[in-house]
Amino acid sequence: MKKFYTAVFILLVLLPMVIYLNPFTWGMRKMPRYKPSQRTGELMMQLNNKYHLDMDVSETVDTLWYFRDLKHHRISKLEHFRMEAMQQDSNPVDIKAVKAYASEFMAGFDHKKYFDSMLVSVNGDSVIFKYKLR
Repeated sequence: MKKFYTAVFILLVLLPMVIYLNPFTWGMRKMPRYKPSQRTGELMMQLNNKYHLDMDVSETVDTLWYFRDLKHHRISKLEHFRMEAMQQDSNPVDIKAVKAYASEFMAGFDHKKYFDSMLVSVNGDSVIFKYKLR
């Protein structure tokens, strides 16, 4: 009977460890990445061609819980919408083109209610512009 209790105790300790500490369920999962809607993607593609920039969405929060909490007014501070600007050629990025791109993007962006501001960084070095979306 003592061996039975020992075996049950070991299973009760090892089973949660196998389930919750499994590297295939926690460590190897892809981080959520913001995927722009079709309208936003088309807007970005048009503006990229117009200004000869390679503007991409970077490290923007994209979790179901963030959007759900925002819908139920449980979040007191909204997140930033982040974008990165990179030149298509080997030339340096034109700051005026980035500023014009950002102002046109804000006019056509359809997810303004989910973010409080838009941060644009050039080649990942530093934050250049901060616009209020709300």
